[in-house]
Amino acid sequence: MYHIISSNINNNSNNNNNNNNNNNNKSNKPNDKNDKTKFNSKILVIVLIGILFHAVFTLSIFDIYFRSPLVHGMTPHPINLPAPAKRLVLFVADGLRADKFFEIEENTGKSRSPFLRDIIENKGTWGISHTRVPTETRPGHVALIAGFYEDVSAVTKGWKANPVEFDHLFNETTYSFGYGSPDVVPMFSEGVPHMQSESYPEEAEDFASDASKLDTWVFDKVQQLLLNASTDQELNRKLRSDKVSIFLHLLGLDTNGHAYRPNSKEYFNNIALVDRGIEKIVKLIEDFYGNDGKTAFVFTADHGMSNRGSHGDGERANTETPLVVWGSGVRGPLSSDLQMERVASLRGKAKEKLPVNVETPSNWKLSSFFRSDVSQADIAPLMTSLLGIPSPLNSVGVLPTEILSEATPQYTTTALRANTLQIWEMYKVKSSSKQQSTLIFFSPFTKLSDADKMFERIEQHIKLSQWEDAQILCHEMIDLCLMGLNYFQTYDRPFLMTVITLGYFGWIITLSLYVLNNYTSIGIEDCNQQKLTTQIKRFKTLSNYLIFIESIALVGFLLATDAPLLYYLYCVFLVLFWAKTIPSNIVPLYIFISDSFSQVSSTRGHFINTNNSANISIIKNFILLAISAISVMELLVVSYFHRGVLSLLYQILGVVSVFFFYNRAGKTSTLLKSLWLISCLLMSIFPSLPIDYGSDTKLVCFGGILISILGVLTSLFKFSGNSTSSKQHQQSQSNQQKPQKSKKNQIINSILIISILLSSFIVYTTDSSLEKKIGLPYINQLLSWILLVSGILILAIYRGKGFYDHWTFLCLSLSIPFLLLSISYEVLFLGNLILNLTLWMYFELKVDNDHTIPKLVSITPNSEPSTSLSFSKSASKSNLMNITQHDIRRAIFYIFFCYVGFFGVGNIASISSFEISSTYRFTTIFRPFLMGALLLVKIFIPLLLVAISFSLLNNNLNVPRPGSFLIVIALTDIMSINFFFLVKDTGSWLEIGVSISHYAISNAFIILQLLLFAVSALLVPTTLKYINNNTIKSK
Repeated sequence: MYHIISSNINNNSNNNNNNNNNNNNKSNKPNDKNDKTKFNSKILVIVLIGILFHAVFTLSIFDIYFRSPLVHGMTPHPINLPAPAKRLVLFVADGLRADKFFEIEENTGKSRSPFLRDIIENKGTWGISHTRVPTETRPGHVALIAGFYEDVSAVTKGWKANPVEFDHLFNETTYSFGYGSPDVVPMFSEGVPHMQSESYPEEAEDFASDASKLDTWVFDKVQQLLLNASTDQELNRKLRSDKVSIFLHLLGLDTNGHAYRPNSKEYFNNIALVDRGIEKIVKLIEDFYGNDGKTAFVFTADHGMSNRGSHGDGERANTETPLVVWGSGVRGPLSSDLQMERVASLRGKAKEKLPVNVETPSNWKLSSFFRSDVSQADIAPLMTSLLGIPSPLNSVGVLPTEILSEATPQYTTTALRANTLQIWEMYKVKSSSKQQSTLIFFSPFTKLSDADKMFERIEQHIKLSQWEDAQILCHEMIDLCLMGLNYFQTYDRPFLMTVITLGYFGWIITLSLYVLNNYTSIGIEDCNQQKLTTQIKRFKTLSNYLIFIESIALVGFLLATDAPLLYYLYCVFLVLFWAKTIPSNIVPLYIFISDSFSQVSSTRGHFINTNNSANISIIKNFILLAISAISVMELLVVSYFHRGVLSLLYQILGVVSVFFFYNRAGKTSTLLKSLWLISCLLMSIFPSLPIDYGSDTKLVCFGGILISILGVLTSLFKFSGNSTSSKQHQQSQSNQQKPQKSKKNQIINSILIISILLSSFIVYTTDSSLEKKIGLPYINQLLSWILLVSGILILAIYRGKGFYDHWTFLCLSLSIPFLLLSISYEVLFLGNLILNLTLWMYFELKVDNDHTIPKLVSITPNSEPSTSLSFSKSASKSNLMNITQHDIRRAIFYIFFCYVGFFGVGNIASISSFEISSTYRFTTIFRPFLMGALLLVKIFIPLLLVAISFSLLNNNLNVPRPGSFLIVIALTDIMSINFFFLVKDTGSWLEIGVSISHYAISNAFIILQLLLFAVSALLVPTTLKYINNNTIKSK
């Protein structure tokens, strides 16, 4: 029974059978020191289980909240009336923000896109297309062209490859033509024989050059297409057929937005270029077809762009894109005072109700024109209706009837009816599939029980030409169908949420019990061995029963519901924790608690058991400590929503630690305490700074100089000598310090400082070159790669000679790649973080070395028992190596420092705030995996420094690394449970995006700890020890 995560219970109990039960526990204790300091096989098993557990449970939100909406087997529903347009031209300006497109320039008082502005005011309709997260290129285009919001888990394929087959606009056309990016056009043209497409090479997407040339390339290709038709009869026939579409993907704005930001002149000039290009193409097409009035035009974007030049999250700048529609079948401009009530009643947006009379920004100067906002997926049925073809089979978009021409109400109503039937067909397939897979306890969606009668009423209204009444009923029916689809989409949610929640609690309890058993005196060592042996048998029987009952119940339910494989994995962890590992580890705690309360009656009868009284105090203090830890974790959860909480926590940390935690740190100088307080206050500034600060090369270079100065100061000064020590001790310590400050160490540190200054120079010259659009200098690129690789490789081949020597070496080495990947104040942040962590280690070591250690639980032979808040000099930390309340406090500090290290220069709600422009010293060609890897290096460096400082502390305080590691993992999972319940799939797009980011970051952060502890263990030799000092002396 007691394998996997079993706290060595069997070993202790078996060993005890061969000894006298009355012997002291000392005779039966194994070699604790080696077992507790090393990541033994049991800890490694826990680590592997933890990695698999968090990886699987991270995916759970996709099963619970974001399951793939695709079903197959539907029948397409044509409109069966002559279409208003014979052809449709779709312009998608990748990365175009709505506000930058619509607003009027302050200097000139003119629009950046005069042609499309004229269309809005005189020929067509306009509005905002609201996108959904993730605001990336692939899901945005899928929503536009296929009409559904793709499964978020498609990110595993980089939004490029089709994770599932789906129907889209171009499948239904007679002929289609597409031109643009190799990342977009092929994903719709592949497998469509009647679609002709062409893309430019990937190397053309260069951030160091003006990307508007990509759009020019697309316009030129369409122009060449029309010219070729004059000599190619087959091409001419195809172009003049009915139901033809031409797709122009314009990537220049996205590329320039990443490179220069959406407030740059390059971005604005690109908007003007796109406007001129569209004007040119529209004129060419109208001339080619003889101005027959049978062409419809749609202009929109897949996503927007934040001020930092990034996208991906639910920020408003990313989710609001422009929509301009004109041509055949489209109504002209209307006054904003007209038809408000009627249009408002016709909006079938299901959960995504969009107000019609939204306030239009004054600098757009469009308040007098009727504004037609849509969900991004609504554009797909709009385009198919204009061409008279069936909507994509998996489309959840709702035809925006107010955009279609009012001159053809019959066609508009019939098209909306076909849209309704298509969504109804999808609902029927979804309902039938769920009913077939649920053999027992199936619960149907009752609100559509009279769907046949509703369709009869719709048909009756159409026969009587009651177009508006029929449209209202269609929208009601669509709302119900979408609600039904959502009902079956979330059908398994209550069961899954229960399983996931119990899984998280089971994992946390398992880790907590393991720590109690192996790293405190509550555990096996001080447990009554006779009782332990007896209780093991009872709990083993209980565990077997639980495994059998839970397995039969869960597997039977999953088989009956035809559940996917991941559901079985969720349940495997549930059974593992609640039926196996918790019973395996709870025995010592059970005995401890039962013994503590066993003499209650005797105590009331004036017989007081001192041992039991102390045990009860231990339990109370442990509960108090657990509540405090949970409270801090909850505050960190709040910091995700209010980033300033991190600043407030840092200010509180600085003040409280000086007056409470570190006020007993021996004779530490007031100067050092003041420096610690100042560093905490400086650190509190960074989380309050705007994430859209932009690029500032001067700040990067200044930060490099600052870190170099810190490196020089560490060479001139060192922590040394106890002022009250004897001359003999001083001489001994001096002899020990000499090899630590070896010439080799000084040379390496000098080389690292020079490398930091060289990196600052490379940053300055590279940014100047890119700003002048000269491109990335080859020598700078080569030196950047050399410095990056060498700065990382040296970590594996060199070790400092002393505690602070090694810490200084690591800080200087890791500063080099971080500096090369910085664009503004991040280097200042890193420099202050290094200072802050250095002082933190110093004070923690002083507190520990100058005082006896308060034990979490300390029961020693032949002495009075002590509680967690008392000090026991007999409980020598170096001998017992148990977890103390100071160790748990340090673990909480470590978690806090990790969050500051991750979010100190980034958006608390979005990983996308770590922008790709940080990689321009290494490459300007768009290579997402290389750029992503470089960004991960940048994000990882501050976290690694925090982990290294924590590892150095654990080594010198004889804290068992496995115990502190498990405490950190258990505490951080408290936040994961919070974010699991805070995930949203309804509400605003911003709320949805933020909730996904929070949960993903929290789980990734937990898995990251596994890597941080492993890497820091490799970089920190266990032989490095801190000598008790409290003054700083100059060399």
